[in-house]
Parts: sequence; structure tokens; C-alpha cells
Amino acid sequence: MILELILLTQILHAGEPDNFSARLDSKAVVANTSINETVNNVLGVTISEANGRSGEKGCDKKLLTNLLKDELDRNWPNITKYLYLNVPFAGPDSYTKVPYLGTMPYGRTTFSPSVKLQLDDETFTIGIDKIDHFFAHGFLYWNIVDQDPTLPAKKVKNALDLGTAQEEGPWGLQFTGVKSYADMSANYKGLSFWRDLLDGSPALIECVDNKFVLKNKFALENYFDSSMDESINCSSYAKVEMLQSIRTFTEQNKVSCPVSSEACEKFVKDYPKEVAEKILHPLCRKTGTSQIEKASKLSSKDIIDGVQGVFSGGGNLFEMLFPPTKKDNNTGAGGVMAK
Repeated sequence: MILELILLTQILHAGEPDNFSARLDSKAVVANTSINETVNNVLGVTISEANGRSGEKGCDKKLLTNLLKDELDRNWPNITKYLYLNVPFAGPDSYTKVPYLGTMPYGRTTFSPSVKLQLDDETFTIGIDKIDHFFAHGFLYWNIVDQDPTLPAKKVKNALDLGTAQEEGPWGLQFTGVKSYADMSANYKGLSFWRDLLDGSPALIECVDNKFVLKNKFALENYFDSSMDESINCSSYAKVEMLQSIRTFTEQNKVSCPVSSEACEKFVKDYPKEVAEKILHPLCRKTGTSQIEKASKLSSKDIIDGVQGVFSGGGNLFEMLFPPTKKDNNTGAGGVMAK
């Protein structure tokens, strides 16, 4: 019971965005540069701290990883705080402004504002919560594949299965009433980021003359795509009333999910079939028409215990899902801010 209460407290920090309203916001500013600058500032300050604490031995990879975890890997990690301060929002900036508020599970702890992104000739919106998923859950996936840069398919499947169990259980349908395929897409993309960070070809961070150096800056354009947009990669809902409230709003604004069939067709073509089946909604894959799904009966402990059974990394999955939060003054790595 105590474990379940702890888990519920952590899950309450989950967020649901309103990507439809964000897409309709004609005054929204593209946030690519703001996000990239914020992330690279965090990486730069963290690298400096690691170099300063490594001493003569230099390039202490374990130390750097632990410091990066503090910034990027927790429920609403420090990077999310910086983004809230530095990045322009698109659409509602408060849960009270969500047009279909009445039947949705929005509240002070379950609403996530959105940002507008531009990739090549495609413009889309994602919730700030997706960036949290990208970094924090991406690191969890990285550990589930045993930090193997080859990303073995069987171990990646274990990570994807965890994401599904989370969204069908207490992280999604059980609590918020939403199964977000865009969340699962963000988790999967974060796996590649953590691989590239120190083990990529080339890596973002390299050891040069016994010091860590940010050789290749983070660029969201290398990882993000519109499958992280819930108006394209549709969500499923536990209650018909929730879905109907959204459809009423979208019909009034002459849009429907997915708002871009072209994007969905590209995802189906580009992603391996076994990945697409996990991170793309059936509407996007054109394999189903329903947006109603039934929540699983698995508890948080059931999910953790089940995945722990296939997790060969030697770590504790509970601690990876819910890393201890240090007492701080919300400054994180030197209080870095992009502006």
C-alpha cells in the first residue's frame, strides 16, 4: 500500500497537452531555437561540473552520467523547469483555458502546455510533457537495453512493452484516462538520444585531452517528429465522454485526428513494423478506427515487477522509474538559463 501511494504521488506529475488548440494558435512562435539553446546550456554546464569534479583522472563517464541524470531524468526533471521559463508556448498556457475542460482530466498537476516546432516544411505542436518523456523515459529505455549502443531488437521490445504497460495502466488510462501514443513515441526517441550522448557515431559528448567536450550540440531536429503531436498520432481514451468532447471541438474547427494523413503514412513507412505497432495509434497506421481502449488492471508494482523480470542490466527498475529527488532550490546544474 505504501509503495502504491508513493507511485501515485509520482504519477500525479504526469501532464496532458491540448495539441489541437495549440495547432490553431496563429500567434504561436516556433520554439526550436529556444529548446535547443536550453538543452545545450544544460549539457554545457553539466559537462563543466563533471570536468571540475573529475580531478586528475579526468573524463569520469559514471560521474557525468549521474550529473546528467539529475538534470534530465526524473519526474518533471530540471530541464522541464528551464523550458517553462525559456520557451514560448502555443495554445492554452493554463488548464482553465482548455476548451473541452469539462470532461477531461485536466488540473493543476495534469495539464501540459504545448510548443510549436518546425521541421523542414512541416509545422506541428507537442506538449512540454513530451520533452520530459524524451529525456526521462528515454533514459529508462536506455537502461532496459543495458546501454547497448547497438540497440538489440529484443531489448528494445522490452522497453516498448514497458511503455505500453505504463500507458494502459496507472500512467495513462487508469489515472488520466488517456493512452498517449505520442508519449510512447517520445520515450522511444529518447532512447536514441541517450545512445548518441556518449556512445554515438559521432557522440554528442567526447573526451578530448582528458576533458569532456560537447563536440556535437543537441538538435531536436535530429530526434523529434510529429508522431509526438497528439493531433497527428492520436490518443485513445478510457471514456466515450472524453473522446466526444474533443471531437465536438475539432469538428467545430474543421479538423480531425489525425490532422495529417501524409505524416502518418511516412511514419508507417519509416519505422520498423514492430516499433510502429507500439508507438503509432491504429488510426495513424490505418489498422483501426476506435479511440476507446480499456485500462489494464495492472498496478504500478505489477508493471515494475514484470519488467524487472526481463531487465538484465543489474539495476533496480523502481529507482530508475522514480529516481530520488534531491533537495535543491530549483537551480539544478548551476541554475542555467537560456535567456
